[in-house]
Amino acid sequence: MPFKRHVPAFIVLLILISCCCVSAQTDSTSPPVALLNQEVQIAALPSIVADSRSDSDVMTASVATAVMDPEICCGRRSALEDRTGSARSLKELGEKIRGKHTLDSGSSIVIADQYWPGTSVNADIIVNTLMAQRPMIMHWKDRLYVVSGVVFDEYKYSDGSDVRVIHKLLLIDPRYSDSRRNVVFDRETDDWSKVSGLLALAITR
Repeated sequence: MPFKRHVPAFIVLLILISCCCVSAQTDSTSPPVALLNQEVQIAALPSIVADSRSDSDVMTASVATAVMDPEICCGRRSALEDRTGSARSLKELGEKIRGKHTLDSGSSIVIADQYWPGTSVNADIIVNTLMAQRPMIMHWKDRLYVVSGVVFDEYKYSDGSDVRVIHKLLLIDPRYSDSRRNVVFDRETDDWSKVSGLLALAITR
């Protein structure tokens, strides 16, 4: 009968532990995959300009731009006619237009709102919302802007996690129709503490 060698169980265990440690060390030191200067933009935003530079008219124009449907906002006989201009803040605006509305055509929609104070919003919220083709309304330095795009870096790690770093927000100033309409918020030069909040709207038909 041929002689059989038996490897002690504790040696097998030591080999397995050693392999696991080497694998863990390799994963932890692996550099992330860097996807730099990615850009997401909302397609086909309407070119709506506020009737005046008053806060109420700018808010109405911002909502009309963000919902991208004149039957919803905010002309005569639209679903949100007279509901947007009286709001005193983005948070109140969301509360005022939240819920079920009947269009002039007779069909119904439901509007859901999501509001984030400037101190609680993060890169994932902004990027994911814009990727879903949902514009955001931003209150920055006491003015309203429509967030139409974002430029960011993304770092993907071997453990499946990823980190996004925003460089720029691409904004629309609804007060203007000329070159002043397109504004950029640059995280390197602009002060995020001046951003008081962001609002996103979702419409279900």
